[in-house]
Amino acid sequence: MARKTKTPSGPDRRRLAGPAAAPAHKPQIALRSIDGHLTRTGDSVYAWYRLAPQRWSFRSDSQREQLINAIAGQYGELQGRWMHLRVTNRPFPIKDWARAHVRNSFNRLPDTNVEGALSFDDYMIGEQQRLLGRSMSDKEVYLGIEVQTRTAVDRLVERAAPLVRRLFPEAMDAELVALDGEIDRLDQLVSSAGLEGTPVTADEMWWLMYRSCTLGLPAPLAEPATGEGRWELEDLDSFPEAASWHADPYSPTLTVTGRTAGNAGVERHVAVLTVGLMQDLRIPEQGEPWAQIADRLHAAVEWSARIYVRRPDEVSNELHRGVGKIKSQLRHYTREHDVDAPMSLERQAMQARHIEDEMASGFQVQHTRVKSWWRAAVSGNTSQEALRLGQALMDLYKPQIALEHPEAQYALAREFIPGEPLSSSAYMRRGNVQWAAAAMPTATSEVGDKRGILLGETSTSTRRPVAWDPWMAQEMRDQSGLTAVVAGLGAGKSFLGGSIVYKTLRSGAHWTLLDPSGPLAALCELPELRPYARVINLLQAEPGILNPYRVVAEPVRADFDSEKDFITEKKHTEASRRRLVLDVLMGLMPHSIAQIAESKIVLLQAVRAVGGRFDAHPGMVIDKLKDDQTEHRSHAKAVYNFLDEMRDRMTLLIPERGDDPYARVRDDRLTVLTMAGLTLPKDGIGREHWTDTEALGIELLNLAAWLTQRSVYEGPAGYERTTGTRWKDARKGVWIDEAFFLSEVPTGRVLMNRFARDSRKWNVRVLLSSQIPADFLRIQGFVALLDSVFVGRLDDDAAQADALRLLKVPVGTGYEEVVAGLGKRPGAHRGGRDRTPRSFIFADGTGGVERIKVDVSGDHLAGLRAALDTTPGETLATPGQVATSDDEPESAAVQPGVLEPELAELDDEPNPALALAAASARAARVVGADQSERNSHGEGVA
Repeated sequence: MARKTKTPSGPDRRRLAGPAAAPAHKPQIALRSIDGHLTRTGDSVYAWYRLAPQRWSFRSDSQREQLINAIAGQYGELQGRWMHLRVTNRPFPIKDWARAHVRNSFNRLPDTNVEGALSFDDYMIGEQQRLLGRSMSDKEVYLGIEVQTRTAVDRLVERAAPLVRRLFPEAMDAELVALDGEIDRLDQLVSSAGLEGTPVTADEMWWLMYRSCTLGLPAPLAEPATGEGRWELEDLDSFPEAASWHADPYSPTLTVTGRTAGNAGVERHVAVLTVGLMQDLRIPEQGEPWAQIADRLHAAVEWSARIYVRRPDEVSNELHRGVGKIKSQLRHYTREHDVDAPMSLERQAMQARHIEDEMASGFQVQHTRVKSWWRAAVSGNTSQEALRLGQALMDLYKPQIALEHPEAQYALAREFIPGEPLSSSAYMRRGNVQWAAAAMPTATSEVGDKRGILLGETSTSTRRPVAWDPWMAQEMRDQSGLTAVVAGLGAGKSFLGGSIVYKTLRSGAHWTLLDPSGPLAALCELPELRPYARVINLLQAEPGILNPYRVVAEPVRADFDSEKDFITEKKHTEASRRRLVLDVLMGLMPHSIAQIAESKIVLLQAVRAVGGRFDAHPGMVIDKLKDDQTEHRSHAKAVYNFLDEMRDRMTLLIPERGDDPYARVRDDRLTVLTMAGLTLPKDGIGREHWTDTEALGIELLNLAAWLTQRSVYEGPAGYERTTGTRWKDARKGVWIDEAFFLSEVPTGRVLMNRFARDSRKWNVRVLLSSQIPADFLRIQGFVALLDSVFVGRLDDDAAQADALRLLKVPVGTGYEEVVAGLGKRPGAHRGGRDRTPRSFIFADGTGGVERIKVDVSGDHLAGLRAALDTTPGETLATPGQVATSDDEPESAAVQPGVLEPELAELDDEPNPALALAAASARAARVVGADQSERNSHGEGVA
């Protein structure tokens, strides 16, 4: 029988220990709490922000100077406050990219059972393996700003937290509530143009603290739950306990050993450097942001800077004392000893007077002075490796900036942790806020997105993968889908466009290619594409395949929201047909006849008589000329005789009686229209010098381009029934090569503008490739509608300037040389082909403009490389043989380790389109071999 226990009451209750029995706790770091983006130590409260990356490349000096001045102005508003600038790195999120890419693959291309065909799963695994072989990471910049110092009352309330929270819960938050106004002001200041900072989220705060307390260790494979972003005093030890730090006296490096999860037992050696003496830097005129120089090191570099923004009265008093000392020394030389003062002393006097003048005149916020301490940390598997990387970083900064390697490595490394005090005032750097702003660690090479196909990687100092979703502009940003690809011969247009077409086809897009010369037809022979692709040689196709009345698609009522919109589009379509057939027939006539005003009059009358119905053809227009009874009938007879004579050469425009080639429809994902043997005029030859064959070639090319446009409006039969989505919303692509010829005819220019105007409404990505950028510039309004641009190597000076105008970057500031040098290495490969990856300047339509290297390496893309090799007489490297650039040695193939499913949760995706995209778990697997090794240098799965 259980004994009954008596619940103590009255005086007996006092004998219980209660919460006071818990031992007092003091965390291993200086922080006492984290509340959202606010951190509290025993002495101060800081607000933390994540700063936005800033584009530096391909901007004019004036734009760069405006950016530096904006940041300097924001720093200047923080007079009397301390700032903590932290730069860390997050490995490129391969897993997140793979998940997003698979989710984004709507109605993807089914796998085939053809021998040698690459499945979608193996394609995704190959893409991820390729990323794992690279050392790439995203730079993240955080800024902590002192809100205020803490009073004795604040610290007392914190020490009595358990009791106070139980009795007066609102008292615990009284300190933060009192700071609401000041925090709002800081939030608004930091969010302005320049810093463009946002308060850190709970996940970002966890990442900053973890990376600071595990300095040099590999990035974690998974992040824990962060709740609402509130860490109390008792929670903070989770950060320093993730790793143990050890440094022997006078040791040149710090040893950091992991203690938790995937980093347990992992050891890294960290070398901490500090910024020493600096020469005068002229940024942006003669250099890049000096903190960005570290991005050239092929290893992750962590930065920690403590910056105190000085008050004007502090600077004035110090200046007066300093100027007084310098004047006394000058008098000592010149008056007492009658000798010239040293030039160094005169320079100091001049600099002091200059600073004094800055403080007394002009915009004083920009002339605010700072005291700062800048630390940089690199890590390696061994102490020797860390020291080697440290020396390499020093060499990058020579001779303008001296990086020093102090002895107190442990104390310097502690400065990287938010809330820790400054370890020493040694190596203090003084300057104005403009000098501090010119460091600009936020400068980066960000371009593309993180869900699209992999194009390659940036080839600037900051290397990172470049992914691009060609339909994000239409589906999310309400922008056009127009893309211009401009490059000279051999600059890599075929590789770029072909890789875009192939990879987006795998993800569910439908493409129509107009390739006059025909080499891209090899894409249709790839085993994984062959059942879903076809090649049509338009010069050998059925009669009437280029009938001007049929290449313009007939509107479908289901594609329009109202009857009024449908009728309006029907009228526009009929007008387009009439204009197109008029343009074509005028172009087929000799230039001397076409120049006569009566020629256009009689032809226009005949076209209007036939009308714009879809079942007409140019033969009807020619016959109408014969029946002309107006006052121009004699001229109409002459025009009829000429066009009738050419009727036998116009079989592609005039169908046979009772036959319609458009009645036979196939449902293909890829259609390549070629015109092998087509004769086109040479560039620079005037219209009056074209032969009849060349004039016919231009008109056939124009009609073929309109035929590609037809594929945008007319989808496969039963598409909506089988997929559940309208054809209008399906992802479609059109690529027209040698598009510069279209600008020679009016309807060609109309077609380009129509592509730009309708690409958003019909969800189509239009690639127009050309060797002459000026042809695009001549089309009124075309550049304003461009979404993205790829510019390859161009050798002509005028073409280089025009290409920069397409990119919407400054002209005449030296970027022409960058265009001339894209993928070009003087003296290289004189004895053979240049197989190095081609480079392009890529403007992604969202403000990012960077130089990228197109990469189709990897065994899984060997077939694609062979298909895209348009150089006669040779084939590309065999599978496994990957071309590399001079500055990047060929690395060993990545050995797959244990493959782990990362997207199993997608199998339960409620959206049918997403479920189809994620039907196989293997599509989301990532390579896990040597993951911890790669993560330490910014590689692998985040």
